[in-house]
Amino acid sequence: MQVRVYYEDTDFSGIVYHANYLRFMERGRTNHLRLMGASQHALFEQAEVETPGFAFVVRSMELDFLRPARMDDVLDVVTWPVAVKGASITLAQEVRRGDEVLVKAEVRVAFISEGRAKPIPKSLRLLLKADVAE
Repeated sequence: MQVRVYYEDTDFSGIVYHANYLRFMERGRTNHLRLMGASQHALFEQAEVETPGFAFVVRSMELDFLRPARMDDVLDVVTWPVAVKGASITLAQEVRRGDEVLVKAEVRVAFISEGRAKPIPKSLRLLLKADVAE
């Protein structure tokens, strides 16, 4: 997914403010589902039937800031799955400018319902190409 850096994304020195990479990566994770062919509304309606009141929450995130991005740069946010377990998904992400990796991240997202971790519903596991046999 491409993102252009705007003035509002930068600090006073014209470099992307570190917290804005989190926003770019959040959009990348959402877009990742879209690129996998998910109709998000239909997918979430099905998951709601299986697990009412569910939510995805970021459980942990490890970031490595390698190089700065600057105003007007065009960045690529690349997302790929690392592991899908019972109640969590681990994704790797990179923010790149051309071939140059600027930020690396590993994100663990938990599936919760009623305030507790729950197994990811079959419909979501199928979409994520996870093993659905438990």
